[in-house]
Amino acid sequence: MSIEKELKNISGLDEQKDRSTAYSKLLNTQFEKKNLDALKEIVSHISNDQIPLIDSRPLMREFAEKIKVLEAQDQLTIGNHLIECTKQRVTAFDEPLLKVRRALSDILEEEEEFEEAAKMLIGIQLQPVEGEKNEEICDIYVKIAQLYLENAETVEAERYLRRSANLIKNIQKETLVLRYKSCYARILDSNRKFLEASINYYHLSHKARVDEVAIALTYACNCAILAKAGPSRSRMLATLFKDERCSSIKVYHFLEKVYLERILRTKEVEEFASTLKEHQLAKFSDGTNVLTRSVMEHNLLAASKLYKNISIKELGRLLGIEPERAEKIASKMIQQKRLSGSIDQLSGMIEFEKEHSVLAWDRLIENLCTDVNNVVEELTIIDPKLVKGKK
Repeated sequence: MSIEKELKNISGLDEQKDRSTAYSKLLNTQFEKKNLDALKEIVSHISNDQIPLIDSRPLMREFAEKIKVLEAQDQLTIGNHLIECTKQRVTAFDEPLLKVRRALSDILEEEEEFEEAAKMLIGIQLQPVEGEKNEEICDIYVKIAQLYLENAETVEAERYLRRSANLIKNIQKETLVLRYKSCYARILDSNRKFLEASINYYHLSHKARVDEVAIALTYACNCAILAKAGPSRSRMLATLFKDERCSSIKVYHFLEKVYLERILRTKEVEEFASTLKEHQLAKFSDGTNVLTRSVMEHNLLAASKLYKNISIKELGRLLGIEPERAEKIASKMIQQKRLSGSIDQLSGMIEFEKEHSVLAWDRLIENLCTDVNNVVEELTIIDPKLVKGKK
């Protein structure tokens, strides 16, 4: 007897209980045989609006549970057929469709089809509600963001992470919160907001698994080094340099030279560049990249600690660029108050202003307060009750 005839006979049974039993038996038989054509016939039959939901819903749920017994490619074939057949009845089969789409997305992710995996999840009908359902919705949005990040599509990743922002506030599941924060840090990193990214990576390092701590700290160090020179960057560098965990990571010696405001040499910069991600080395219209600019600004600050004044020509030689460009960089940093000094264009000299002792003392106090805040944050992570008890 053909599958089509069997299905017709079952649908003609008077008792719902008999129909349910017969449908389930037929479905199990075809899954055991892994008969894809027969399974397609069953999907087409039960998704038809002529079949009562009291029959089709339980069978569709059973189908969604059993689809995982098939080979990956067969799951994709049957799953896509199911999605196509239920386009007009999505709300009727929302639960089984969610399971099928998640299963297919996992397969596509394993095959490194990240964009297709994300689109598979986007097709899920999501409607935020009160309660546990929101955790699942938040999980899906974060997963979509992760998939787009794997495909280097930061704009799309940010769009879906923003959708989870309001939901994550009430989520208690720590692993999901960490995935959200990891995505957020990666987006900041990709958008070249390196200081903010460094701070977020550093916070993640306190909650990450043991095997992920070094990765989080490396990313935090890299982003801090790439951040624009200035007081905020200096504070972040100090935090990382003083953290004993950083002493074992590959970029520590480069971090040390940056923190101690020593001149960075070409070979050292090239070695550090080998640890960076592709977007961190993307070139600007003038042929430079973030690292090149960061190193030039750093070396300029380092020079201001070594010299009372320096000619623009000599500064250009020190930075490895044309004097005109060196003057432009110095001028910009002075305007942004990231460098204390003045430029005498007539004499072609840059005069560096040494920090006033009172201002230096204020800066030390500020750094101490920052360090105390960092300690409190770490204690909060390790033992929240300890911190609360002191309030």
